[in-house]
Parts: sequence; structure tokens; C-alpha cells
Amino acid sequence: MKRIPIFILTILALLAFIAPTHAQSPINITANTFTNNFRQNLTFRLDATSSAKITDVALFIQLDGIASSSRWVPEFTADSKIQASYAWNLNQKYLPPGVTGKFWWTLEDSAGNKAQTDKEPFRVEDASKKWSKLSTDQFAFYWYAGGDNFGKRLYDAATAGLNAVTADTNTRVPRQLQIFIYGNRQDFVNAMDPGMRDWTGGRAFSEYGITLIHIEPNALNFGLRAVPHELAHLVLHQKLGDLGVSALPHWMNEGLATYYETVPPTMDEDYARALKPAVQNDKLLPMRTIMGNFPTASDQAILAYAQSYSMTDFIVRKYSRAKYAALLDGFKNPRYFDDIFREVLGVDHDGLENEWRKDLGLQPRAIATRSTAQPTAFPTFSLSSDPVLPTRAPTTAGAQAATPVPPTSVAQAATPAPTTVAQVATPAPAPTPKPASNNPLAGICGGLTGFIALGLFGAMRAWSRFRGE
Repeated sequence: MKRIPIFILTILALLAFIAPTHAQSPINITANTFTNNFRQNLTFRLDATSSAKITDVALFIQLDGIASSSRWVPEFTADSKIQASYAWNLNQKYLPPGVTGKFWWTLEDSAGNKAQTDKEPFRVEDASKKWSKLSTDQFAFYWYAGGDNFGKRLYDAATAGLNAVTADTNTRVPRQLQIFIYGNRQDFVNAMDPGMRDWTGGRAFSEYGITLIHIEPNALNFGLRAVPHELAHLVLHQKLGDLGVSALPHWMNEGLATYYETVPPTMDEDYARALKPAVQNDKLLPMRTIMGNFPTASDQAILAYAQSYSMTDFIVRKYSRAKYAALLDGFKNPRYFDDIFREVLGVDHDGLENEWRKDLGLQPRAIATRSTAQPTAFPTFSLSSDPVLPTRAPTTAGAQAATPVPPTSVAQAATPAPTTVAQVATPAPAPTPKPASNNPLAGICGGLTGFIALGLFGAMRAWSRFRGE
């Protein structure tokens, strides 16, 4: 007699569980797609049905390398069967090839039912080229022009530079860096954002760990230095965390990148020619003047790069690579520059400069006395008002590298030979007259996003220099 009530209770319990499920009329996802239309847009589409009218739909996009996700409201008509779509306009919100991320949708209908799709991966691709690829766990190298030997030579230079800078700075690259080499000027222009300057030869998007560089197949020598230079900037950004290279004095950012252009490090001939007479005539630039931005005059810009390399080399020789790595670690926490230099090297910035001058055979620089009660005016953090531009404001600490394009590239470019040099300015970079020097060191590094402006100059030599991310 007891079996019947137990059976009935069991049936009633199952009905109680099942009935609400049917009443909820869950939302069904019938299609969920991503379409890469680089360089116009990225299209996300969702099809869904419900017994009730679907009234709310939202798209969430999480880009790898960016801590927060973004929420977008797609176009759709509220109904029990909907098609929702959102087009990420790359002309307004540019993303470079190689960017990866995840996307997902949330939905709600008039009956209060809610649904969320799984997080789906996506990747931005420049499908207009048939890319060749060489890669390690640390970086991927893409190129399409110049043949296998051209790509392998650049890849080997990148590998050597990356191995050296990560080992010497004690840096672990948390995710794979990417380098895209465009072998034709117009191809490069087509791949870049519409606001790109005429003199731009490449950019580093450090927050995504991606660099795009224009290197013609007949400019291999330029590329052999440019690629490891830009990789060094990306590595620095990884090492310094959220602040990135904006935490560094600019001469440190550029000094390290120029130092690791070759393995073992060797100063570029153009820099050596600029540094020698400056030392002989005691006409070196005060290092404090190149903590935030470099001169826009060609000869002074070249000298700034030469001094940055020379100072980096001096620190490594006198204090060791381990001390240099510790110095970089010091810039992870917002403090005044002098405090970091004193903590790691035992001298403040001015003291370090005078030690370097002594090593070059020069007398100490006369420096105005400053109160020991007040820190120097060079914070390791950047101001929140700093613009996101290919150049940085003088008050900020550092930036990404810029690399000029060799003369063979200029000749084949679709744009005329430029007459400007990138200048650090706020709120936007201001053009300056075309430099008289044949050395094209002039493009100024990028802002908080870490992208770089690579200068394009009309009277350049094939051994072009850079100056990131």
C-alpha cells in the first residue's frame, strides 16, 4: 500500500521540476558568427528565437591584452525571432592585423528569460596578402615579399635580438608577440588606420604586442636593425606592466632598443659619427633634456639617439646587465626618477650623467643645486590627460620607437617625399621643416597605447635608423 503514494510523490516531484522549465520558454541561439572584413569592419551576427519577444540584446568584446571588455548594442528589431548584427568600424576604431579576442552575446525577452552565448574567439586578419610565417612561443614573424631568404634573415635577427633583450633584462614574454612586414608602400598604407601620417613607416601597438613595419625587399640592411629594435620596445612594454614604456625616461627606452639592434651590440655608424665631435667639443645634450622627448632638428635627434646608446652601454659596462635589469624593475612602481637611480645605482640621474661624461673623458656638467627636500620633476607615471597620439607630451616619461623608411622605400611609396619630422607635442604632433642631414632619425615614439611613428624621409640613406608602440 505504501508503494503507490511513493510513486505518486515521485511523479509529482518530477512534474514540479519539469513544468517551470517548459514555462520558461528558453531563448534558442540559431546562429552566432564573426566575419573579418579587414580593413573596413569586423561583423558580429546573432540569430535567436523565443516564444516571447526578444527585447534586449548586447554584444561584449574582450580584446586580448586589454583588461576590460566593451559592451555594444547591435541593430535588431524586437520580436520572437531576431537577427542582430554589429559592425566594428575599423575606420573609427582601428585595430591592426593580429589582434585577437573573444566575443559573446546576452539576450532577454519580454517574459524575463535570459541567455548568454559561449565566449567565442576571433582574430583580425589582413587576408589581402598570402603571408609566410616563422614563429616561436615568444613571437610570430609574418612577411609576404622578398622570398624565403629575406624573411629568414629578418626572422633570425629578430630571434637573436629578442633572446638577448629578454635574457639581459630578465623579462618573460607572457603572450606571443607579432611582427608584420609589409614589402610595399601602398600595401602598408592600405593596412594602416586612415589617420596615418605621410611620414609613417610603421607602428608598434604595444598593448596588443603587435608591430607593423614597412620594409622593402631591397632594404634588408635597414630591416636587420629595425626588426630587433621594435621587438625590444615590445619587450620593454611587457616588462613594465600596466605603465608600459611611458614609465621610462625616453633616452632609456630608445637606448635599450638601439643597444639590441645587433648581437653583440654595436653602435650604428651614423650615431658614432654624431657622437664623436659632440664629445670632442663638449657639445653633448644634457641627458635631462631627452628624458621626455628628443629634439626635432635632425642633427640633434641623431645625437640624442647616439647618447642614449652610449649611456646604456656605459651602465651595462660599469654596473652590469643585472643592475640595468634591476633599474628597469624600479620603474614598475610610480616614483621619481632620481629616487630609482639612487636606489639601484647609488647616484641620482645627474650623478649618473657625470659618471658617464667622465668615462668619455669630459668634465662634470655644471648642475644647478636643488633642494634635497624636494624630488625632481620627472615622475615615472604619465598624466591622465596625455593624448593618445603617435607622439608624447614633454612632461611624460617615455614612448615607443619610431623607425624611418629607407630611401628605396621612399622611391616606391605612393605618397610624395615628406617634408616633416615627427615632433613631440600636445595635443597633436606638429610638423617641422625637412632635416638637412641625410640621417633620417626623427620620428617620435607613440603614446600610452604604445604605438610608434616610423619616420619617412625624402633624403635618407639605405642604412636607415629608427626611433614604438
